[in-house]
Amino acid sequence: MVGTAGVPYVGRVHHRAAVAAAFAEPGHIVLICGEAGVGKSSLVAAARADAVAEVLEGSCLQLAGQPLPLAALEQIFFSRGGWPETADGAEQQSAEQRLRAIRLWADALAPVGSQTLTTVVIDDLHWADETTCDFLVYLAATAARRRLSLVLTLRNDETPKVGRVQQAVGELARLPGAVNVELQRLDRQECAELVRALTGATDVDVDTWYERSQGNPYLLGELVKDPGARRVKDVLLSRVYSLGPDAAQLVRLAAVFGLWVADAQLHAASVLPPDRYTAAVHEAIDVGVFVNEGADYAFRHSLMCEAVLSQLLPIERRMLHERAARAMAEDPADDMVTAVAVSVHWEAAGVPDQAAAWSLRAARKARDRNAYAEAWGHYQRALQFGRSSGDASQDLDLALEAAGAARLAGDPAAAVEVLEKALQDRTVPAEQRAIALERLGCFLWEAGQTGRSQAAYAEAAETLGPEVTSCHAQVWGAMGRAAFIMAEFDAAIRLSERAVAAARQHGTPAVLADALTTRGAAGALIGDTTALDVLREGVRLARDVHDGAVLCRSYANLMVVYEFTGRPAEACAAALEGLALLPEYGLELAVGAALACNAVNLLRRRGYYERCEAVLAELLDGHVIQGQGLHLHLERAELLLAMGRPAAARASLEAAAALRDVDEPAVVAAIASAEAQLLAQEGDPEGCYRTVDEALRRLAGTQDRHFRTELAGIGLRNEADRSGPVPGRADPAAAARINRLAAAIDDREPDPDGDVTLAADHRTARNELGRLRGTADADDWAAAVRLWRAADRPREEAYCLLRQAECHATARHRDKAAAAAAEARAIADRLGAAPVLAEIDAFVARTRLPAVPAPSPRAVPEDRPFGLTEREFEVLALLGTGATNRQIARKLFISERTVGVHVSRVLHKLQVTNRAQAAAVAAKVAR
Repeated sequence: MVGTAGVPYVGRVHHRAAVAAAFAEPGHIVLICGEAGVGKSSLVAAARADAVAEVLEGSCLQLAGQPLPLAALEQIFFSRGGWPETADGAEQQSAEQRLRAIRLWADALAPVGSQTLTTVVIDDLHWADETTCDFLVYLAATAARRRLSLVLTLRNDETPKVGRVQQAVGELARLPGAVNVELQRLDRQECAELVRALTGATDVDVDTWYERSQGNPYLLGELVKDPGARRVKDVLLSRVYSLGPDAAQLVRLAAVFGLWVADAQLHAASVLPPDRYTAAVHEAIDVGVFVNEGADYAFRHSLMCEAVLSQLLPIERRMLHERAARAMAEDPADDMVTAVAVSVHWEAAGVPDQAAAWSLRAARKARDRNAYAEAWGHYQRALQFGRSSGDASQDLDLALEAAGAARLAGDPAAAVEVLEKALQDRTVPAEQRAIALERLGCFLWEAGQTGRSQAAYAEAAETLGPEVTSCHAQVWGAMGRAAFIMAEFDAAIRLSERAVAAARQHGTPAVLADALTTRGAAGALIGDTTALDVLREGVRLARDVHDGAVLCRSYANLMVVYEFTGRPAEACAAALEGLALLPEYGLELAVGAALACNAVNLLRRRGYYERCEAVLAELLDGHVIQGQGLHLHLERAELLLAMGRPAAARASLEAAAALRDVDEPAVVAAIASAEAQLLAQEGDPEGCYRTVDEALRRLAGTQDRHFRTELAGIGLRNEADRSGPVPGRADPAAAARINRLAAAIDDREPDPDGDVTLAADHRTARNELGRLRGTADADDWAAAVRLWRAADRPREEAYCLLRQAECHATARHRDKAAAAAAEARAIADRLGAAPVLAEIDAFVARTRLPAVPAPSPRAVPEDRPFGLTEREFEVLALLGTGATNRQIARKLFISERTVGVHVSRVLHKLQVTNRAQAAAVAAKVAR
């Protein structure tokens, strides 16, 4: 520790060196942990003595047991002249705006590429708020690029008031350059050395000093000052006991203000005349209770402040808090920390109306700083303490404000509760009620209550007046979006078309972009050939207006539409572009989570298991996930099942358990698909069937074909596997199950040119039914192989190749069986699809097939020349045979228009001008 002037620092040489490095070099993140009084601040002061960096300091604070949000950041920025100005106004509050604000703050402190070495010191991180934690994590992650280091102190003998603190500490500890310095109490030898330094004595009774202080440096220093103290509280208050009446009263008042207090505020609250006030302050400083820090006074240690507070009677607390509130309310400073402090003082003084008014002021200031979690906390206090204004319109406006903050703070269920309570007042004007109901529907959806969400939208529509306004565009757009989510595509098209028309005339670009997205996506999924252009218009418009929510949703739908309209390459490209948006918009947006889920889903289907695993680890591990982000656990479960890790997949499914009550078709299908496959891998065929059957019943009333067909295929495969190698011997119960599953497959054969994925699922399900009935042959499975290859779904292709090999083996075509099995094994091995690989190996061992080299129609990406994609390489090979676009389309099960796009790209990459030149290149590549 560091004692008074001239006292050397005792012990902890290695700790001191680690902290000193943060004041001399960039890229260090030092977290100093320990109990109160163990010497954290003293260690920082000792290491700072030789600092070469510019040092910026701030302290996280609490008042009356409540943290003061953004206090540390406010101190740092005020030392630099104030908060950085943001280009966006308060009306543009959104999660992405918050992330931009954090980047802006970081750039204001230490821009990337800065020539100045900066060290940021934050004391008492255990009192930090969520936004401060987020800012520090972001700052630490970019510290090296900013020539910046961080030194943070944390009391580990006190539970943080905000759970995000513990999460942030974990995130900080994992960063490169992070050092965790955990301070323990001094040992006996160090205690003796410190006492000698403090007293000047050479003969020290080590055991006595150690037993009384237990090695706590601060308590040891206080004991040296008052050796007669018997209790810890006496030690902490020994300096206070020596004060005269004015100084003692002033210290009690200062303790109510917190660890530090401004001179002007303390004087105003003290009601002492200037001469007596000055004398009292001097006395408190002289005996070592106060420390003078410019225009502020601080307690010498937080433990002393806490001890003074513990001595106050309840009535004293109320009186002193009221004096503090009145003094701070008259302060000309109009910052958030002051507003929060005044609110807390009024609450502690027992004046709820004033507490509510100042909480509302603090909430709005926090919202303007994009600190949504903190804003929501203050809105809650304002609603709790405040009374109705008597004006229903005004009360609803406040409820909308508070609900918006709750939603952006990640608590849509709380947003729902606030709005529903405000909407109970039936005197709210109609248009305002319609807007609030639309917002309620949005929050209900984000809370996973889709049915109630649709009901709120319907009520909003009924409330609308006859004259079309921007409110109509917003409500109709929301209704169309909800219908699309529920796979009611005809209704989605009808409603979104009304929204588009209203938005073009009255609405905002963001509402128009969202309505175009719904119209385009819904139309494309029912075969409207012009719908994709509508969707692309929505994406372009969302980019132009910089609306992150709509842009994320547009990309999430764009990749799905590409997938379901036979454009796997475009789907994959859109997925990668979408993932690139996440660092900008994050998972705080529900649509950001949807975007991440869709992107990971498509990449998994393409066979990029390692990439998916890395993306999911980055998004999930170490983070508290809720709301729409829970869908990521479903994606991880699907990935783990594909890789043959059922126990881990079970854990991921349990992490997503809150989604089981959601009635959206996509969610119902995703949970059932993962659960059924897991039960099959765990050897529970009956459980697999029940899961599929229940999901098919829940999906029966929707316009969806994809989910039903995929689930029916899973169920039929389960029945085929449980019936064994001899088909056609089903008992009555099995026959009923098979007939039930077969009924879920449409008789109408899907057009592979329009939707190759649906066609592949349909063909595979039919083949599984044929496997049960003994009618499927090698040609049937070969057709499925071609469809999955066209859809760029390698795991499914490998599985169907295995079934093709089985049919060849049954027909005693052993060479063909060996070739198909070898090709299937090569694909499964490349992917890491362990379950398929195990089935293939078991089949080869069972049939004792010869080891035949597999044909390689699908080149490994790094072997493809000219930077061609897998699909482009296949098109080039067919160009080498002289095939026309129509012939290529039939061969690859894609549309002629898609072939034309691929041919153009091939010619561009080969730097040739016509098909003949491309064919010549193809001939050379084939050699």
